Amino acid sequence: MKSSFSIYLLYHAYVYLEFLILACTIYILAPTDSGIRTIPMTNEVKSAFQKQRQINFMMGIDRNITVEGYDGFIFTAKTGRPLQPSAVNNILYNIVKAYNKDELKKAKKEHRKAELLPKFSAHVLRHTACTRMAEKGMDIKVLQYLMGHSSIDITMQVYNHITDMSRVKNEVVKMDEAVNARKK
Repeated sequence: MKSSFSIYLLYHAYVYLEFLILACTIYILAPTDSGIRTIPMTNEVKSAFQKQRQINFMMGIDRNITVEGYDGFIFTAKTGRPLQPSAVNNILYNIVKAYNKDELKKAKKEHRKAELLPKFSAHVLRHTACTRMAEKGMDIKVLQYLMGHSSIDITMQVYNHITDMSRVKNEVVKMDEAVNARKK
């Protein structure tokens, strides 16, 4: 993957396997042209990527894997191949399972109701991130670009949830203040 460490060329990758006799082929697909884009990253993301590359190096993970002309994968299996979406989800499920197991033990010991995490996927994290960016007032066209949506309607319909009534009330107060300011 051609990159500098300040901006990554991101391929909204849907990776799947085509099983053949004693072999498999990995394909990297972007669902639309808008799925292929350059995304600026924060310093925190840059640092996390650098740390993951160091971990990969220390674990002896092969960095010379090329899939359909792309290389330099950061999140890989032990073989150096990019992680499948199902593998990422399994990692998340295992983290939640371990947390919940520990929480059940603690709650029982402390004689309280356990506060368990629900099972969730990487796609749920994508929805959550987009919703939080919208709630913080990110320009909706920028959000559309970051999410790789071909139309603003997708961004608005799928991700711009109204998560609580306080958000609705805040917008009505803003409107009221704007109308009252014009009357003065």
